[in-house]
Amino acid sequence: MIIQCDFDGTITRNNLSVLLREHFASAEWQKIENDYFCGSLTVEQSNKLQYRLIRESKEKLQEFVRQHIELRPGFPEFVGYCRENAIPFVIVSSGLDFYIETVLAQIGMPDLELYCGQTSFRKDGICVSYFNTEGDIINEGFKEKHLTWLKKRDRDIIYIGDGFSDLEAACHAGYVFATGHLLELLSTKPVVCKGFSNFYDILRQVCLL
Repeated sequence: MIIQCDFDGTITRNNLSVLLREHFASAEWQKIENDYFCGSLTVEQSNKLQYRLIRESKEKLQEFVRQHIELRPGFPEFVGYCRENAIPFVIVSSGLDFYIETVLAQIGMPDLELYCGQTSFRKDGICVSYFNTEGDIINEGFKEKHLTWLKKRDRDIIYIGDGFSDLEAACHAGYVFATGHLLELLSTKPVVCKGFSNFYDILRQVCLL
């Protein structure tokens, strides 16, 4: 068994990526976001375009993140259970390294296995790149491609997520814990899925699997 988990809106109750764009990007980010939800852009493409609109320093953004962490209850206990039972817990997020790593360090879990967007800070904005495990650039399907890779390690994948960007990967997992918009999206899909409000909910179910 391997657990693949989203970050924004899943490990955190709030969406730090959206908060960063709301506070630091120009208003153009909202049009790009609409293009994503309309299907004109992938989440990877939209993040690349939106984060180029942010020209603040990495340090300023990381301090903002530290002040706005809303960890979903039960997360440390759930990770502890996974470690005690040798269950790999893997974060795969279309979010970005500079703020996800900041959160994980802040909560004392900097060593969790993490795959996410990679950033470089430039004068003309933040440059975002996504890669597969072999170092090739990915422009779509980041989460699904990593799920396929994780299946080579263990065919039994439990997926945890909350949003539209989780849908394709979740549909290819063996079991799904969903909250938010993802729970609604999966209601019409032939997927074994349970809703959750916190990680205590998931822990009670995983103990039975």
